[in-house]
Amino acid sequence: MLKIVFIFWVFLGGITPGIAQTGLTLSGRLRLLEPVEIKVTSIEGEKILSVLVENGKEFRSESVEIVPDVYILNIGNTVQPIYLNNREVTVKGFYDEKNPENSSLAFSGIDEFLELSRWLPTEKAVKNRVINPEVKGKLSGTMYSALAYIADMEQYEPNKMLLDLVPKAGQNAASFRWLAHRVDSLGRFAVGAQAHDFEYVDPNGEMVRLSDSRGKLVLVDFWASWCGSCRHEMKSLLPIYNELKGNDLEFISVSLDKREKDWKKMLAEEDLPWVMLWNQEGFTIGNEPNEIQKAYGFYGIPFIVLIDKEGRILARGLRGEKVKEAILEARE
Repeated sequence: MLKIVFIFWVFLGGITPGIAQTGLTLSGRLRLLEPVEIKVTSIEGEKILSVLVENGKEFRSESVEIVPDVYILNIGNTVQPIYLNNREVTVKGFYDEKNPENSSLAFSGIDEFLELSRWLPTEKAVKNRVINPEVKGKLSGTMYSALAYIADMEQYEPNKMLLDLVPKAGQNAASFRWLAHRVDSLGRFAVGAQAHDFEYVDPNGEMVRLSDSRGKLVLVDFWASWCGSCRHEMKSLLPIYNELKGNDLEFISVSLDKREKDWKKMLAEEDLPWVMLWNQEGFTIGNEPNEIQKAYGFYGIPFIVLIDKEGRILARGLRGEKVKEAILEARE
């Protein structure tokens, strides 16, 4: 997924007293090695506000009225999902864009996020993460769907529990739409379900179906040329492919670029040795995912799924070394 990047954070709660707030505002002062942009976007990619920050100088953004929900806070190249409300958020401390682990940042005005964070699962493995059922009644509104987004859980039950806790008033929020889609996907496309059979064009103009590879393990990678993490993930697949390739294994990368020329430009740049296909629907960022996103239940890219010889889903949401582990396990 695109949404989680790790950083060293120090969070301090508290709301700035004496200032009436009608919208979200970012303010503060930072020690920096070089100027950075602080930006807030929705989880669907919409820009909410931004402010340029210079070393040692106080900054203050415009005020923008938002729906209380989870948003993506960008400080330079560092990205963090965070729950925000219509109040002033103050950021102070030191930020090192080149070595974010050396940063020490203190926040005020993020009380709901601090409360939500206390319920985050501690399991490192995504597939093992769950939420303590005692969270019921401890949060409010979209904090439940925001918790699901930040926790990034693959199990159906904890996601469904949090979905059911969001009141009707919060069901227009982006995190609720995201969670409703995820719960639907996890319920319909769990491991063992029959994989959706797609058909897309290859670089030679020939139509290729997923079912053409029936009888083999098939690794399907959904990506787009504009997605930096997708390109990185594809490059990490190359040594795995070279090590494990055989007559029983097929790799298929499906581009979700909207323009064919962007897909073909990437093919020339990367020159990868497996099946390359193009889905001209493109990747949908917004309320309604496209047909293939619905079929495989993914909201972000890169998204990698492993399919067995009978066309059933063996594993989904694979990244990095998990790809190799899943293939080796399937071959046993």
